[in-house]
Amino acid sequence: MRYILSAVKQLLFPTLCPICGKRLRDIDGFVCLKCSTTVPFTHLWRVRDNIMEEHLGGMVAIERAAALLWFSGSSTWREVIHDFKYNSHWYYAENIGRWLAKEFAESNFFEGIDTIVPVPLHWSRRLSRGYNQSEHLAAGIGHETGIPCNFTALRRNRNNPPQARRKFFQRWENISTLFTVAHPEQLAGRHILLVDDVFTSGATLITLARAISKACGGNVKISIATVAASRHLLEG
Repeated sequence: MRYILSAVKQLLFPTLCPICGKRLRDIDGFVCLKCSTTVPFTHLWRVRDNIMEEHLGGMVAIERAAALLWFSGSSTWREVIHDFKYNSHWYYAENIGRWLAKEFAESNFFEGIDTIVPVPLHWSRRLSRGYNQSEHLAAGIGHETGIPCNFTALRRNRNNPPQARRKFFQRWENISTLFTVAHPEQLAGRHILLVDDVFTSGATLITLARAISKACGGNVKISIATVAASRHLLEG
């Protein structure tokens, strides 16, 4: 019966590849087989002391860090990320989270991680958008790995302008007091995975990691996973 219902759903509401728009088959993943050959993978999860970890390591104590894709201004993948952030395609985020988890798992990236924590949105932005895309990313990762998610430990104090629209030095000035760790007891003594959509300068994640470490008295391990990273900023 479940198979029949699934078949009817696929017939009436077929799942489409977000890159080319073609109908996805059962053997396809988040994208169709053809588009999967053009994915700009970073493969950073396969490399210890990779450039993302080096970038972060000089400013905050990080166990592991990796992004799934390279972020490019002219890439179709940028449009996909924009859609799940701003155009109500929240289900893209959860599917990408599952995809990320499958790729990262091959290198034991999730070994020892106790809980998954998404970067929080301010309540006003969440209200206007209707969801937090990072929560859906985290949920997708949690579904694949079996690691529980925590959506309540962190709070965003204000609705700051998007970081992508600000210059490098303004990003740091903009977020120095941005986060509050509402429930440090839920994170202390654990290895947490911070999840976000895009890694640009790293300012948001570094500030959040510092706030968590301070609130937990240093008794916490932190790793980071994002959907995309700016190759220009990391390699420049």
